[in-house]
Amino acid sequence: MSVTKPSNSQTHQAGRHLAVAEALLRGLPAKPRGAQTYIEVGEHVAQVMVAAKGAWIIADIDKFTALTCGRVVLVNVTDGRDFYIADGDKLRAEVRARHREFLERVGGTRPRNPDSRNTVIQPEHVTEWRDRWELLM
Repeated sequence: MSVTKPSNSQTHQAGRHLAVAEALLRGLPAKPRGAQTYIEVGEHVAQVMVAAKGAWIIADIDKFTALTCGRVVLVNVTDGRDFYIADGDKLRAEVRARHREFLERVGGTRPRNPDSRNTVIQPEHVTEWRDRWELLM
């Protein structure tokens, strides 16, 4: 039997279930919510994002920063398992500020693809949020 690489959807679902499992192992009530993106931990609903190649890719900065979920769980499965639990509003504001700074550095327009709305969250951007499970208590 040959082993194939998981699809992006499979990787995301695995990361979402890892976040639920980690919360449960820490004694917090947790379960997936809906079919794709969210989990419930205690009374909190959290958006889950999964990085499998070192960073979290955001396809559309405007859609991401328009979200209102109070918590975001960033799961990094690149090399082991790391969890970053962030205040949603603060994380989105930080992402927006970094994106704005990037655009200012490159003259206001993305050099390779001016129409792209992509941005990225690097692990070094979220070190303050590592294992902040108390934000879900």
